[in-house]
Amino acid sequence: MKKILIGILVSIALAMPAFAADHDFSTMNPTVKVTSHKMLYTDQVVAYGSGSGSVITSDGIILTNHHVIFNDEEFKPLDAFEVCITFEDTEEPVCDYTAHLITHDKDLDVALLKMDPVDVFGNPVPPLKSIDWQTPASPKETDKVRVVGYPASGGDTVTSSEGQISGTETQNGYRYFKTDTDFDHGSSGGTVFDANGRFIGIPTYIRSYAENVGYFLDLNEARSWIQTNIAKTPQDNSKANALLIKDLARLSKANETLSYTQDQYPFLSLTLPKDWKFEEINNDSLYASQKNVSSPVELSVVSNPYQYRVDDGYLKRLDEELAKTKKSYPDYNKDNVTFAGQKAWKTSFTSSSQRNITYYIPFGYAIPSLSYSINLDEATDQEKAIQPLLDSIRFSQPAQNDPKLSPTLKFDTPPFSITAAEGWRIRKNPGKDSQDLLAEAVQDGNFDGSLTLYYSPIPKDERQLSDTDRLKAKTKTMGNNRLVFKNDQVVLGGLPGFLYTYEYEGEKYQEMKKHMILQVRDGDNEFAVEYNDLTEHFDANLPQLRQMLDSFAFNGKTTQDKALHEYGNLGLTFNDIQYHPYAQAIGDLADKGLVTGDKEGNFRPEAAMGRGEALKLILESRNYLENEKKSGKAVDFKSYSAKTKLTFKDLKPTNALAPYVHYALDKKMLQGFGDKTFRPNKAITLAETLKLILGTFEIPVWKGDTTPWTKKYMDKGFELDLIPYGMWNPDQALTRAEVAYLVSQIYKNADNQLMFDY
Repeated sequence: MKKILIGILVSIALAMPAFAADHDFSTMNPTVKVTSHKMLYTDQVVAYGSGSGSVITSDGIILTNHHVIFNDEEFKPLDAFEVCITFEDTEEPVCDYTAHLITHDKDLDVALLKMDPVDVFGNPVPPLKSIDWQTPASPKETDKVRVVGYPASGGDTVTSSEGQISGTETQNGYRYFKTDTDFDHGSSGGTVFDANGRFIGIPTYIRSYAENVGYFLDLNEARSWIQTNIAKTPQDNSKANALLIKDLARLSKANETLSYTQDQYPFLSLTLPKDWKFEEINNDSLYASQKNVSSPVELSVVSNPYQYRVDDGYLKRLDEELAKTKKSYPDYNKDNVTFAGQKAWKTSFTSSSQRNITYYIPFGYAIPSLSYSINLDEATDQEKAIQPLLDSIRFSQPAQNDPKLSPTLKFDTPPFSITAAEGWRIRKNPGKDSQDLLAEAVQDGNFDGSLTLYYSPIPKDERQLSDTDRLKAKTKTMGNNRLVFKNDQVVLGGLPGFLYTYEYEGEKYQEMKKHMILQVRDGDNEFAVEYNDLTEHFDANLPQLRQMLDSFAFNGKTTQDKALHEYGNLGLTFNDIQYHPYAQAIGDLADKGLVTGDKEGNFRPEAAMGRGEALKLILESRNYLENEKKSGKAVDFKSYSAKTKLTFKDLKPTNALAPYVHYALDKKMLQGFGDKTFRPNKAITLAETLKLILGTFEIPVWKGDTTPWTKKYMDKGFELDLIPYGMWNPDQALTRAEVAYLVSQIYKNADNQLMFDY
């Protein structure tokens, strides 16, 4: 394993020209800075946290804290480790080195790293100055101590702080010393020396509620553990390490030359003035600032690549987004300018004492943005400082209008693929923002919506919950959002899960949008597919959405058929109610579980509703209301199966509708036909429906006789505004949609006490 690992590092080094300047390792400080990186599924690494470490052998074994190298969210070690060495205590450390994890111990809160034998440019790392960890010492209260590390509050250089031991405390069965020495979380894993210069402990944690009280682990507690593990072979994570090496080399080279050209579209290049430095360089962004200045100017560049060429539609949408700023900042201004040889927009506005400037440069299929802020009190000096940098910015290659994306996107980890529907394009997340975002698909010409795909750990407190319980928790409180569909029996690529879709009001006047969230489990992780769009686009695009979900192919472990896809109707409560005049009413009842569809997800809104089905719907709607109000008046209809003697010869006791019919007979809410039949499948009429609704909800109706008998129910229906326009014939046979509308109307007004006489 070790030989293979070194071979990989050497091959990377050979592919990269040696570049870094020589350093005098005889002057190095053996207390180093350690930054732990997480590898994203989009083949990038991102800094997750940093601390300090002590080099304890000349070949680069580093002792640090477990919590410096561990990912608490995913409950596993991080993937790649950057090591920064200080050669001059007054200078920033050099971050041209990487390391691999040997092992770690959570209870002891220690970890061992092994530095790689070459730096990020392939130069061999010579023997290192190290700290003696084997000479025993017996620290005690009042002893003077010195803590060395890289505290977050200590600037960019190594920091040494002095204090004394003020007591001891036991944590996880191990002894810690309490000290008034000033250090913070960045010092974690660093070095504690006694007055004689002996290595006696590891700074580990501080108490936030107690000023200047920190704790360091007694090194005596860790010596046997170090001895046991120091010779073990480092763990192999060559892919993450290669990505980190690439990032570190790119940043280091750029800072030595003070120039950088992006190696991906839009291939922007720039040169820094001599008193600047690159703080960070990523595939799609960079960040630079002045050095050694109390109030530095900082420049942020983001590439913003799209799936299609930037046309007037993209620019219009960008302009709409920028216009929102104008509402908050009256001096907001947008000018058409030429920047980097291209037509661009320059926006500016004042916030507090700063003038904020951003250039937006449409360039093929990207809109790079460059942002910086000028302090108004130092405007002259800061504008003078940044102008040479702005003047240096160019595009090293011509604009490209087509990113030439493959319709099918494949990932090795997690192992899956998905294909964009016709008229859509999908691309891998190009940046490190939204770290769990794997990919985004957009539709040509649609600037309002997108399909996004995420992969992340399931929250620890949800891992033991069923999909039904998770769905209930997520849809329990929707606020002003209207739930239109939910399904806790989802399967995507053989993975089980749930989905829900809700409708909400957009930012524009009378703009309605829909948002679908589908989540399926992969062990302790989950895929989340989200589609957010204008309602009209959403509904029209359901066939394409279904096509893309059907294309999802999962290649990992699952207990079900990997080709299995089951997710119901996605965004419409039922497939066949799109644009139906009573779709809202049907959806409201479906949200409450009062109406269901067939196996194909259809409601059949224009089919006649039978007397039995209508009776059940009306009675269950009253029950739902009573349960919602916690009134205790809900009825157990099953208990009525045996309470009433069987009256109708066409209704067997085993019929699911029998309990509801028995209840209605008992309450004298209905009657059958002269031939002793109930005719449960006979289409119910408007008058019959109104009579059942008014009786079930105990709404007073005039007691006198009318001719015809239906008149008093029709009158009440019109009085309460239950009956929609055009529905006037009491003998009219009602459709399923029409009955749903009447029930929905009565339910909506259920809190109007003037209507009810309980």
